[in-house]
Amino acid sequence: MNSGEKQSLSKVQHRKLVDQVLEQLKQYLLSGEFQVNDKIPTEPKLMEELGIGRSTLREGIKILVYAGVLEVKQGAGTYIRSLHFSSNQFEQRLNEAKQEDIFEVRKMLDLEVVRLAAKRRTEEDLLQLKGYLDKRNQALQEGNYSAYIDFDIEFHAAIAKASQNTLLYELYQTITPKLRNILSGLILKTDRYQDNTEIHLRLFRAILEQDPDEAETCARTNLERK
Repeated sequence: MNSGEKQSLSKVQHRKLVDQVLEQLKQYLLSGEFQVNDKIPTEPKLMEELGIGRSTLREGIKILVYAGVLEVKQGAGTYIRSLHFSSNQFEQRLNEAKQEDIFEVRKMLDLEVVRLAAKRRTEEDLLQLKGYLDKRNQALQEGNYSAYIDFDIEFHAAIAKASQNTLLYELYQTITPKLRNILSGLILKTDRYQDNTEIHLRLFRAILEQDPDEAETCARTNLERK
């Protein structure tokens, strides 16, 4: 067996392990012990109760964060935001969706959530948005494109959250894994992302000043540059 086959086998085994951990976490969260907005136990306790390693646990939690099931609050812990788990059939549909379809769905969501966020945002929402925006721009300046994409998506997801519409937020979270893959590919082909930093700053100011029309204009401009 050559080194490429060994690497492929290792990836398959790792993926199976992550899938097993995801199933364990799902059953654990659906045991009836937890409700939405509850804080889940610490990493050491989860590792002990589920009998899994730290790195695999973290990867499973990260996937559930992307799916909108969990939310990690810096310094405060990890909280349950939804106990709705996407079906495998829907996940498969997302994985097979064309790039154009994903962008069309994102456009419909973005143009609505920015208007609602501008009207309904709280001071806590603004602090979270500013934090993600600063980290996004810093990662871009440093050339850390992986972190840049993560923080860019977190910024837009935080806008969806600021809409105060939990269903819109969950829908947005559902497409983020696919969107992350698409943006990761695009950033290798273009340097246009440097140009839309000002648009993101304008979008933040529009939400800050509760100007839904300006927020929609910024969102539309940002989408047109993709």
